[in-house]
Amino acid sequence: MEIEDLKCLLKTRETESKKEIEMLQEKISLLSIQLLDEEKETEGLTEDIKLLKQQTQQQEQKIERQMQEGREREQDLQRQLQERERQLEEREREFQERERQLEEQIQVAESSWVVNRREITMTEVVLGKGGWGEVKVAGFRGLKVAAKCLYEVIISPYNIGTFSREMNIASKIRHPNLLQFIGATTEGNPMILTELMPTSLRKELESGGVAYPAILSISLDVACALNYLHLFKPHPILHRDVSSANVLLQTTGETWRAKVSYYGSANLQPLISRTTNPGNPLYAAPEAGNPREHSPAMDVFSYGVLLLEMITRRIPLPEERVGLIDSIRRASFRSLVERCLIVEYRHRPTMNDIITELNDTVY
Repeated sequence: MEIEDLKCLLKTRETESKKEIEMLQEKISLLSIQLLDEEKETEGLTEDIKLLKQQTQQQEQKIERQMQEGREREQDLQRQLQERERQLEEREREFQERERQLEEQIQVAESSWVVNRREITMTEVVLGKGGWGEVKVAGFRGLKVAAKCLYEVIISPYNIGTFSREMNIASKIRHPNLLQFIGATTEGNPMILTELMPTSLRKELESGGVAYPAILSISLDVACALNYLHLFKPHPILHRDVSSANVLLQTTGETWRAKVSYYGSANLQPLISRTTNPGNPLYAAPEAGNPREHSPAMDVFSYGVLLLEMITRRIPLPEERVGLIDSIRRASFRSLVERCLIVEYRHRPTMNDIITELNDTVY
């Protein structure tokens, strides 16, 4: 009985042990499955981490490349900036060199006309006075000259530059019917030297007038002088002060030859502290008061007044001009004066037209 009981007990325990073993095996299987899942999950996380590392490395490489490109671009811009700075420095040196050469050229140009005031010996012989100053006889290097003394000039670098430019132009003017420019002073009040002529048209008209052949000759000489100025390059030169006082005369054989006085007095007028306008108002064209309408035709109008003065032997006042024109006997001169004095400046003849017409009259 005891043995049977013991066998039963053993069998029971064996059965229980088997069950426990089976349960443990199930647990082990379950744990194995969990472990496999965890290993798979770990492998997935590892792949993710690996992929993330790769992406991070790629991003870092991209950033590094961008930084490298940025450094290279910065270096390139720096090189370009240095090249631009070098070019600017080179251009500045070239500009300074050109400026220096220009200053030398200006000095050379000025040296051709600048006169030392101590070389001029003034006399008390007054040849004339005007809105810009007076003209006296003077001595210069053994030669008698006409010294044009401008009224008090406002001294400033700008005014000195303007005066120098005008004198540079005057020194380049070469025409047998224009008064020869000799030189000018640049110390203190400007003084302009020109050749000295025996007389003026104004003086001759006041002392009895000139004969018809002389009128033709003087008219042609004055027209040639003004035509030269009007065709001057690169820009026309306007005389603005055509009058019998500014037409100077000398005898050549049996007739008068004329030279027009010109030295830029009208362009120098703004430098003079007086308010007198340049030019004689009796000769002035209707548009003279409007600078926007200034043109060579303005000198043509004054030339017409000058012709009328020579023919009638009197300064024609505006209110007297119509009657004086009607009194001109020669139809060719009467027509020419009428056309020169047309109010609308665009309809007046040019000096070249006048020269052609006068040549036809003379020959």
